[in-house]
Amino acid sequence: MKRIRVISLAVIAALSLTVTSFAAEKSPQQSAAAYLSEAGIMLGNESGDMMLEQGLTRAQMAALLTRIVTDPEQFETDSAFYRSLCSFTDVPEWAKSYVGYCAANDLVAGYGNGRYGSNDPVTSAAACTVMLRCLNDVDAVWDYQSACRTAVQLGLAAEETVADAEITRGNMAVLICHTLARLGYDVKLSETAQPNLSVNGTSDAAAVQETAEPFDAAAAKQDIIDRTNALRREKGVAALTVNDKLMQAAQVRADEMASSSVYSHTRPDGRRNTSVTDCPYVGENIHRIADCALQGRSASEVAVWSWNLSGGHRDNLLEKNYAETGVGLSRGVNDNGEACWYCVQLFLWNGYSISWVDTPATK
Repeated sequence: MKRIRVISLAVIAALSLTVTSFAAEKSPQQSAAAYLSEAGIMLGNESGDMMLEQGLTRAQMAALLTRIVTDPEQFETDSAFYRSLCSFTDVPEWAKSYVGYCAANDLVAGYGNGRYGSNDPVTSAAACTVMLRCLNDVDAVWDYQSACRTAVQLGLAAEETVADAEITRGNMAVLICHTLARLGYDVKLSETAQPNLSVNGTSDAAAVQETAEPFDAAAAKQDIIDRTNALRREKGVAALTVNDKLMQAAQVRADEMASSSVYSHTRPDGRRNTSVTDCPYVGENIHRIADCALQGRSASEVAVWSWNLSGGHRDNLLEKNYAETGVGLSRGVNDNGEACWYCVQLFLWNGYSISWVDTPATK
């Protein structure tokens, strides 16, 4: 059972207008689907038909959910790991990474006996349930039986769009768009249905820096270190100590990614990430977290949680030969113009030292 914040009718009405009043000649389903198609969330068939009157399967729903809450580049990097988390026996190969991710994050569940029901149609109750889980808020009580009613009360869906036992792709598109708006996206569509997935109507990194809520950067960085050391203690690995040069280098890496939107272990000017210091024995974890993926959690919590779910990143967190660490955090935007955090954690091999740190690189 989940709890979500009850928002005012005025806010609900505003979200409804934001999503459904884009273009008079288009239905809400058509406008929402066009938006999601441009954002890379909902895909049509080879002919471009979005098949809005058709239903969708539970496997397709897992793919939609994953595209909503993950960074696509990060997911692609970790797709093999998420595929390994899919323990269901009836999931097709193409959907295993999606279902594995959603199951690991408690967005979906199976039927028992190893069955997920990949080809089963998505019910309206199931669609509302997973969208409410994406909100992850805490004020009004709901469960599976009351999920549709709660979604209607929150303005995520009109009553008639979730009245049928099974939801159509068109009505699912509207439900997703209302949920994105509830998560803080400026979900607006022009007459040509171009998406504007931005915060406060801007996709400019500097503007995001200025409008972001104040937060304690030092505390957030320390939280990443504390969470890392807690994981190491659980595995019987010695705690990492803070290295001031590594802290400086990690911040350089976070700043240069945020200013350039180049999310990569390669620096914006094409050099290797290890060129940020004069020591080549430095490991690196990076994560780009869109605001919608925080779901009420801190960037530091999501960063360590995500790294711990990713094989290579987890190896860095738990590597016994690493002795020191440093963390950097910076605000920027991703490739879709979404406000996000760039998180970097560096690890120094035991017995080595750093005497020099580079300045941020540019494209």
